[in-house]
Amino acid sequence: MSVTRTAGVFAAIGLPIAASVMFAGVASADPPHPFGGAAVTIGCPNQGSLASLTGLTGQSGPESNPPIAKGDIRFDSFPAAAPIPAAGQVTVAWVNTDTGKSGIVDLVGAYPYLSATVNTGVGNVVATAFGSINWGSSPICQSNPTIGRFIA
Repeated sequence: MSVTRTAGVFAAIGLPIAASVMFAGVASADPPHPFGGAAVTIGCPNQGSLASLTGLTGQSGPESNPPIAKGDIRFDSFPAAAPIPAAGQVTVAWVNTDTGKSGIVDLVGAYPYLSATVNTGVGNVVATAFGSINWGSSPICQSNPTIGRFIA
């Protein structure tokens, strides 16, 4: 094999590999994963509607923005469909099925965008989110729970 041909083969194989190593970006965490479904609140009238939907996600670390450490999960809630309740409280109960570590946390923030980052430890985590919704002029109603599975 000639020197020119050998150099061409090395360039064809080696340059893409070298470029991928030199220009590889910093790995980031998986994007937020949704819970199994939106939390549904039924039976409290609001703006002509008898139901409300709250979306929930969990995002594992490590992540730089928002800051989430390895072994932590950030839980977020947000409106999934109109109408948006006047106020609400969302709680997440979780258990790391690999370690047995567990906890309950109230999400905080400016409603309807609530969040909390918890140290679940590394492993498989099962979480359920539930809460109450206040329509302002109506009674406080309970939101049906939803369940999610995450890897921390």
